[in-house]
Amino acid sequence: MAANLSVSFTPLVNELKIKKTKRTPDVVMDHDKGYIELKGRSLPMNSMEFFKPLHNWLEGYSREPQKVTTVNIMLDYFDTSSSKHIYNIFQSLRAVNERGNHITVNWHYENGDEEMEETGRDYEHLFQMSFNFIEVDELF
Repeated sequence: MAANLSVSFTPLVNELKIKKTKRTPDVVMDHDKGYIELKGRSLPMNSMEFFKPLHNWLEGYSREPQKVTTVNIMLDYFDTSSSKHIYNIFQSLRAVNERGNHITVNWHYENGDEEMEETGRDYEHLFQMSFNFIEVDELF
């Protein structure tokens, strides 16, 4: 007797755009361009609710990724709950990278923000992907 299996997949959505607020960053995720950007500040009231569309998009993207994906992180601050979701985003991207698709992370941080630079270097160490560290006068 065969088991009745039900498999559910998140459909591939070409673009995901979320406008920033005082507590959440601008988000751009574009499948055709192989481009992901988080820009601003991440202190959502409900991080699960805010990051769920990002994780869903990545689930679809990871099944049909571009050969090259560029990730721009331009956050001046993110809270602990956001850091867990950013970790999960990098975990998904590492899986894509390990299947032979190239991921480049451009980690932007403001001049003198050693904490944000160090956070990026921690992610680089954890996920072994190509990271570029870009020090700027102002993020936005």
